Formats: sequence, C-alpha cells, structure tokens
Amino acid sequence: MKKRNAIRVLVLATVVPSIYAAAESPSTGAAAQLEEIVVTAQKQRENLQHMPAAVTAVSGDALVAAGVTDIRAAQNLVPSVRFQAENASTEIYIRGVGSTLDLPNIEPPTVFNINGVYIPREATSVGLFDLERLEVLPGPQGTLYGRGSLGGTVNGLFNRPGDTLQTRAVLEAGNYSLVHGTIVQNLPVTDEFALRGAFDYIHHDGYQKTGADSKGDYSARLSALYEPVDELSIYFWSHGAKKKGRSPNLVRRGYNDGNFDGDPTSFDSGDPWNDVITPDAPDAGQQHYEHLNIGVEVDWNLGGTTLTYIPSYVYLDWEGNYWLEDIPAFLSSYYNQTTHELRLANERSDRVQWLGGLYAYRTTGEGQFTAGGFPLADVLHNRLAGVAAFGEATFPASDSLRFTVGGRYSNDDRQGQGVTAFGEPYDADQSFDRLDWKVGTQYDLNPTSMLYATIQTGYQPGTYNLFPSTSAQSNEVGSADLTAYTLGVKSRLLDGRLQINNEVFYYDYRDMLVQSFNLNTSLLTTFSADKVTIYGDQLDALLQLTDSDRINLSIGYLHADYVDFIVPPGIDIGEPRRDFGGYQLQYAPDWTVSAGYLHDFRYSSGYLRARADTRYESSFWGTFNHARGTEQPDYFKSDASLTYVDNDQWTLGVWIRNIEDVPVLAATTTGQFGPYGDAFIEPPRTYGLRLTLEF
Repeated sequence: MKKRNAIRVLVLATVVPSIYAAAESPSTGAAAQLEEIVVTAQKQRENLQHMPAAVTAVSGDALVAAGVTDIRAAQNLVPSVRFQAENASTEIYIRGVGSTLDLPNIEPPTVFNINGVYIPREATSVGLFDLERLEVLPGPQGTLYGRGSLGGTVNGLFNRPGDTLQTRAVLEAGNYSLVHGTIVQNLPVTDEFALRGAFDYIHHDGYQKTGADSKGDYSARLSALYEPVDELSIYFWSHGAKKKGRSPNLVRRGYNDGNFDGDPTSFDSGDPWNDVITPDAPDAGQQHYEHLNIGVEVDWNLGGTTLTYIPSYVYLDWEGNYWLEDIPAFLSSYYNQTTHELRLANERSDRVQWLGGLYAYRTTGEGQFTAGGFPLADVLHNRLAGVAAFGEATFPASDSLRFTVGGRYSNDDRQGQGVTAFGEPYDADQSFDRLDWKVGTQYDLNPTSMLYATIQTGYQPGTYNLFPSTSAQSNEVGSADLTAYTLGVKSRLLDGRLQINNEVFYYDYRDMLVQSFNLNTSLLTTFSADKVTIYGDQLDALLQLTDSDRINLSIGYLHADYVDFIVPPGIDIGEPRRDFGGYQLQYAPDWTVSAGYLHDFRYSSGYLRARADTRYESSFWGTFNHARGTEQPDYFKSDASLTYVDNDQWTLGVWIRNIEDVPVLAATTTGQFGPYGDAFIEPPRTYGLRLTLEF
C-alpha cells in the first residue's frame, strides 16, 4: 500500500453515482462516454460489459443518493427483482424465483452474500452503509455459488480501508421522525496497514397506525487491510447490528367486514397502513435482534495466479412479536454459521482463464413460530453442513470466439429435531449429492458488442417437515433443481454514449419447494411443485445525452407458471381445487419497467443534480393459490431527489420516495378466518433532507 502525502477529508456524498452519473467532462454540451464498471460477481474482476450475464451493479454512492438504507429500498434500482419485507427477513425474488419460507429448516432459493460470505435470511435486513457496490446476478449460479442459488445471487461489498486519511459523514432527517446518520473514518496507520471504522444509526416512527414497523437500529463496522508486500493482501472485517424498532404487523385485505365479498383488494379502512383490528389489539410488538459477521480475505499472488482464502463466522439471534390481525404471533430464529472458501485463479488475459476451489460450511440453528399461543412450528435443532469442489474455465477458440465450461460437486447434509404442536418429537437426517454444470460461448460481434449463450444449473437441498415420519408418510422433502438457458447481447453504440444489453431466458424448474398450512396436522407443511416453467426477456439501456443528461430504462417481461402442481390433501387453500397447473407464480409480475432521468445544472462552484426514477409492475399474486385478497394490482412507484454538490466542501439535497403513496404488498398469506388475505405492506410516501459536510 502506497501512502499519499496529502491528507484528504471527504464526505459520504451524492456525487457521481456510477449507474446514473455523467462522466466528468468540460461543460461544453457535448455528450461524455458512459463509464466502465468493474464487477466481481463471477469471483474475478472483470468489465461488466465483457461478462456474459445480465448483471446489475449499483455503486455505494448511488445507494446513498437514492436514500437506500437497506436491501429492500434498492428494489427500484434493480430490474426484474423484488426485495420485500417479511418481518426481519427479506424475501429476494429474481425473475420469479424466490420463496416465502420463514423457518430455519428451509433456506431460500436465492443467495445474499456480503464480501463473498453467505448471509442467512433474517440477517438480510440489516442496514447498508459504506458500500463499494451492490451486484445482482440472475440465476442459477450453481457452479460458482452452490446451494440455494437457483434464482441468482445478490452481492454486497464493503468499502475497504485505503491509503488516504479520510472522514465521511451523512445526516438525514425526514417525515415519520426520521433521523439517520453515518460516519466513516479511514486511517492509514503505516504504508502497509490501514484501518476503517464505520457507524450507522437510523430511527423512524412506525409506518403503521399502532407504531409498528419502526426503526431504532445501530450498526458498527471495523475493517483492516494489511499489505506487507505487493503480492500479499489480508483484509479483515467485523460487522455488528442491533435493532430496537418495532416489528411490522400484517393487515387484512378483502375482508370486507367479514362478508368476504365485494372488492378483494380493499383494506379494512381507507388507510392501508392502519393495522388496528380491534380496540384492544394489535399494538406495536417488541423485538430482540443481534447480528455479527466476521470475515477475512487473504489474496496471495503467486505470479500469474492468485490464491484466495475466505473464512467467516456469522451469528444471529432474533425474536419478534407481531400481530396476525388480532392474533398475537411470535417468530424466532437463531443461527451460528462458519464457512471456508479456498480458490485459485489466473489473471485475466487472452489466454485460458480459469478458477477452481474448495468450499465448506456448517450452519446450526433453531426457531419457533406461535400464533395465539399455539406452537405452529418448533425447530429445536437444525444443522446444514456441506463441502464442495468447483471450477470454471474460458477457452479462446479465436480472437473473437470463446467457450466456457464449469462444474461443481456438492455434498450437503441436513439434520433436524423438534416437537410438534401436540408434543410429538420428530427428527430427520438426510444427505444430498449434486453435480451442477455450466457451458457457454461468447462471440465478439465488434470491439464494443458481444453475443453470448449459456446453459447452467443450480439446486436447493431438500428439507424435512415438522412431524415424525411414519410407515405411511415420510417427513423428508426432496431437493429442487433448475436448468437455465440464456441468450444475450451486450453493446456500446454512439461512441460509447449508448449502452444496450438484452437477455432472453428459459428456466426449467423442478420440485420447487412450497410451504402452506395443513388443516389435517395443524402444522406448516412443505411440499413440492413438480414442474415450473419460466421464460422472458430483460432489456437494459443507458443513454448519455450530454455531459449533464442521462436516461436509464429497463424492461422485463416474465412468464412464470406452475405446469405440474397438485397440492397434498389437507392443505388449506381456501377452495376445493388441488391442481394448480397454469397458475402464475407468486411475486412474478408479467411486466416490470424501470426508468430514470438525471440532469446536472453546472456552476463554477459545483452542480445541482435533479433526478427522477419510476417503476411499473403489472399485477401479481402473493400466494401460490391466488387466494382472495392476495393480488397486487399493477402500479407505478416513483422517487425523486434534488441535490446541490459543492466541488470540494459539502452537499445538500432533498428526496422523496413512493411519490404516489401506493400500498404495495410484501410478504402475504391467506386470512385466518376466511377467504381473504393478510399482508405486510411496503413503506408509504417518505421524504427528507440530506446534508453532507467536510470537516
């Protein structure tokens, strides 16, 4: 690490967010080129435009500029995804692949990583701050990421310590008594060693009438970077979070005073965020939340190849009280996780490019779910452990044609014990062996355009149901797998001012895991949809009109249907139908359109940035059986900001999110007493002021 002589003090500013910003150039009215973006979504640094996949990358500065403080708020910035709240968890749906499964015996089919480390579902709701960037890679990604990456991966990367003395700070205030502050200190101790500390606090009153869905969250991070020689880098990080806010409550939809008729999309009152059911209930439930993430990345350049080792530890302890209508509910999750990844990769060049590695993990946990004091689920012990070997290589056939092959062998072992609602003990012990693979090709149409095609697989380990096995019925549930076929093109036109990327895809999804309540057993039951078909198209475009004007547009079309899906007897589906072939997948809108415009008004001392973004989603369902009250109508949801950026000293801006104040369904379930829906709701209209300063 080379230390600079000048001491620099900066702010966590809204300057030049990479996905929307104009490249720096003289104010001549001539259009600047789009900047180049480097990503690590495939575990090696590469230009996003050279990567044969529809990767979306959002810089940390762009997240700050958009008022994004957690992964859920990033939804408007990423095409064809849903990042939605389910209490402490975040349900991640990418191109229709996701799940509403909230017990430790089932892992989600999409992966969220921080610095290359798998993060359990309940830990995905912690604050995002001091990030280098956020990357979203559609799935499946079974070769490089292994289990649970059927839908794809979301990767967050912290800013690493640097060689400059640097202080960053941001302060926000807004409606619902919002107070948000971040402070970051970078400290180069020696030429070889640097430290970075960051602290984030956010408070806001509850979005719901009872005061539920509030925040009082603290997060702290300490990281270190040691580079004793040019060939060796040791990066350490520790990140902790505590939450003091109130859990959100579910609201009724389509209840209509208990008549279960009329408008199935109507809420109990004119205010969708009114969660008051009776005069005595609900209230704002308490929660206990602690999270710790510790990791190290060691990179050793061996001369043309780099050896990387990433060990990690993740701890999570969460208990949440909330209301299912006027029924008190309790949900808890506890995790201890260790992971190890060792890989070797050569440097990017015109030769064969390859990487290979080993991976091992062990996760233990437990969790409970009760409603009205009745224990619907009690997992006393759950363990998922495994090992894997993986590799991938790209071979040049000519100057313009390349082929890629990859594979991953995984062994995953699951054990579990618990007690049913009626006091019966149960246990499970099963192992899964899996070989995932990938083949692809890339062809350079010209120096700025590339055509690619890929076939790849992914799988999700099976699980067990929370009742004892009998001779007539096993409690074991098999694994799910997905095979994806993609064809895409990436191009830069108009001297680098226009970027158009398009990918068409077809997914063959088998034995998709689904969860619902079983009237026969009074238990949450997991079962499989035998065959699901998903296909569609994703078009992403950026246009740099001038050095001060940029337009972004993403259009996603998705056709996602259950093809062969007959639910078991006793499943509470609210109607006698058991065959759901032809039904649309939940949270899979046919159309998702995101558009934005940015303009800079330039002055000698800085510039004023005006920005507006909108997102359209066609209607979708929140339950697999399209239960009454669980359909979200099509909607527009828009954000805007106006920020003055001083060249050297400070920024001051105003922002507004969800301008339309539209109520959008998040995690949704069928009603407790009839054919209607219960749902978490995304936040209402919020607005505020953001100030950053040099000091």
